[in-house]
Amino acid sequence: MIERSSQESTADPNKAVTAPVVLIPALSPDSRLVELARKVLAGESARLIVVDDGSDAPSGTVFDELKTMPSCTVLRHDENKGKGRALKTGMEFFLANFPDSVGVVTADCDGQHTPVDIQAVADELSAHPDDLILGVRDFSGAEIPPKSRFGNNLTKRIFRLLTGLDVTDTQTGLRGIPASQMKLLHALDGERFEYELNMLLACKQHGVAVRQIRIATIYLENNSGTHFNPLTDSIRVYLVFLKFISSSLISFLVDYGSFLLWLAVFSSLMTPVAVVFWAGIVSRVVSSAVNYTINRKVVFKSDAKYSPVKYYILAAVLMVISSASVAGLSTIAGGGAPLFKILVDSLLFIASFTVQREWVFSTKKNTNL
Repeated sequence: MIERSSQESTADPNKAVTAPVVLIPALSPDSRLVELARKVLAGESARLIVVDDGSDAPSGTVFDELKTMPSCTVLRHDENKGKGRALKTGMEFFLANFPDSVGVVTADCDGQHTPVDIQAVADELSAHPDDLILGVRDFSGAEIPPKSRFGNNLTKRIFRLLTGLDVTDTQTGLRGIPASQMKLLHALDGERFEYELNMLLACKQHGVAVRQIRIATIYLENNSGTHFNPLTDSIRVYLVFLKFISSSLISFLVDYGSFLLWLAVFSSLMTPVAVVFWAGIVSRVVSSAVNYTINRKVVFKSDAKYSPVKYYILAAVLMVISSASVAGLSTIAGGGAPLFKILVDSLLFIASFTVQREWVFSTKKNTNL
């Protein structure tokens, strides 16, 4: 159930509203949210949507005060549904009530985003109304909590490996979301913190440009106000990556299973070198069909021209390298082909994924980082 405050504002159909609307998901906020709301609403033509994501009773006075502010809409979930769902609720209200606005600027409720930075992201969104705008923090300072620095560095490196995009702050809550892309982004999976990562992956897959601007890095009281659970929410975030590379894991299982089956059937009929080499060829042929189909339809969601031709050129090259390497290593070692298969293909995985991302399925649309 979603409750809506009586003070909500809607766009005047006779008056164009082009400035971005600020959207803040809030869970049990304190007076800092009231202070931020006042400063945001002090701007010309400012509009604010706050989503109360099932907050506790003591924070009720904060939302009561927000409801008295002109041009501020307070929406409420009757129970905590997660940051992703709160953002989607705000987007739904935006799409229904601000058809002439360029988009929304999302910000956190805990004081980490300043009015100056919120306005900077709004200005960038107005200048680039079809792009996703990220307000990114600098994690190199000594004042950054170690767990935040480690988590961000790990996530951005994995993200760069999978997408080729150098996003320096993958979990930033300060974002400019264009109205032109909002239906696409609203439909994404993810109800909690993983939704923000899904948003970035979707931009890569659908050719939505991503722009980054530097913002202040603020951690109040060692980031004690965050509702990010280091265990459960981290698992949700990294499961997004696992899903993204699931095609490679599935293809590997098909490849390895075919490889072992060929060895079991033909070991007594062929020389050791020949059986290992042909096992590699056959297993690659079988798994490549699976890998191509899943990557094109699920992972990269690509309609790139000539992708089948490009893919099978790549698959042929990798097939020969893999088969020759495993056959050679197992001959030198006097056995151990199944183990060498895992080692060689693990090394080839990174090369294969990168070439598929940048050449086979690339549409070359994401260029504005």
